[in-house]
Amino acid sequence: MKVRISTQTTGGITRDATGAETYGTVVALAESPLRKGFLFAGTDDGRTWISRNDGGEWEELTDRFPGVPAGTYVRRLEPSSHDANTFFVAFDGHRTNDFTPYLFMTTDGGRSFRSIAGDLPTGGPDFVHVIRQDLRNPQLLFVGTDVGAYVSTDGGAHWQKFMAGLPTVPVHDLKIHPRDRELIAATHGRSIWIVDIAPLQEMTDQVMTAEAYLFQPRPGLQFGNPPIGGESTGNLLFQVPSPGYGAEIAYHIGGRGFEARTRAQLTIQDGAGQVVFRTAGPATPGLHKLSWNYRTQGPPPPPKTEEQIQDSIRAVQRVNEMVDSMVAAGSDREQLEQARDMILSGSLQGMAAGVAGGGGGGGGAGGRRDPLAFVDRPAESLSAGGRGGGAAFTPEMRALTQAARPISGAGMPGAGGARGGGGQAPLAGAGEYTVILKVGDREYRQPLIVHRGPDAGESGGFPEDLR
Repeated sequence: MKVRISTQTTGGITRDATGAETYGTVVALAESPLRKGFLFAGTDDGRTWISRNDGGEWEELTDRFPGVPAGTYVRRLEPSSHDANTFFVAFDGHRTNDFTPYLFMTTDGGRSFRSIAGDLPTGGPDFVHVIRQDLRNPQLLFVGTDVGAYVSTDGGAHWQKFMAGLPTVPVHDLKIHPRDRELIAATHGRSIWIVDIAPLQEMTDQVMTAEAYLFQPRPGLQFGNPPIGGESTGNLLFQVPSPGYGAEIAYHIGGRGFEARTRAQLTIQDGAGQVVFRTAGPATPGLHKLSWNYRTQGPPPPPKTEEQIQDSIRAVQRVNEMVDSMVAAGSDREQLEQARDMILSGSLQGMAAGVAGGGGGGGGAGGRRDPLAFVDRPAESLSAGGRGGGAAFTPEMRALTQAARPISGAGMPGAGGARGGGGQAPLAGAGEYTVILKVGDREYRQPLIVHRGPDAGESGGFPEDLR
């Protein structure tokens, strides 16, 4: 009837400027990236078609989607990049007050379809706009809906929200960047959003059940000097938090996890096998990320003289005697021993450098406050010149720090450490490195590539693969 009115009664002029009353408009069209001429089409009146000969002949699939009401808008067609016979179809029924998420998948070239809507929310003001299959991991799927985004790591059997930092907003389209391993979301009224999905692309069943797993790091980029004091890097400043300066490293710990005191050890070696950086991270279950700011460990300290060795031994004895004396005076032994261990290992070198020459300080908390507790505005309480003491660095900790200064391994200013009196170690150069994750008695390795940006002190601009 609608077609007859538009083509005969009105002489071909439709009564709606959009032509919507005629229906039959192709609103979704895609070609398989694996098979030339294998086409998929969907219309706004709920009909789906495929052609295996570049449009020469079409086969209708409309009656192969169980549970989808007739006439439901075909919202998106997604051919697989992994299998030519696999593609996905999303339907949108909100125009008829149907907010059910309709998602279907075929693995036999369209002969049959099964629903993969799984546990996507139903009954609310939500519906599907787009579905995308990851380019590297066929089990990794992303969905954009009218209220946000969802992800599935098991081919659509289960879904969960994927909106850390993304506002509640319609996501009309999704794109996966093949080189940068990022998901790009186009929203209604809230611009473009980008998120790193590299670890998810490697999140297979084997990774999920493994005791631990080190993900392939993305190439690092050194873009000039690191920003200091809130300075901007200029050409890398967007209307989002500026990118962090460093190479991001991600790893996964299995569901069983490790003992509470176990730490994951991360080591970075250069091409010659020399250690340039070492740090520790959590070994609790889940996905963890750390960043390397390209600073090296610095050259090893010169060998200790016999006199320095004796000074170090006496300093350790003196520190232990001071801890016992402070405990006898009423201080908490556990807190003091924890602070002592951190000072001797160099973990508090930054705090020690800020107060080593600061004098007696004032106030304090009588030695009974946790020396590692959170402190509001810590820069004021740790400033040099005797203002401090304060809540974070108690007189007891100050005294222990002073007593430990002769110990070369404690990282104290003037102790002859690798940093040269508290200065920064040199930056590592561009090149190929190896990241080593050690958890328990197991070790995992991945290569890491570091590039130099155009403003990082070398001529030649971006490397070819980053332009």
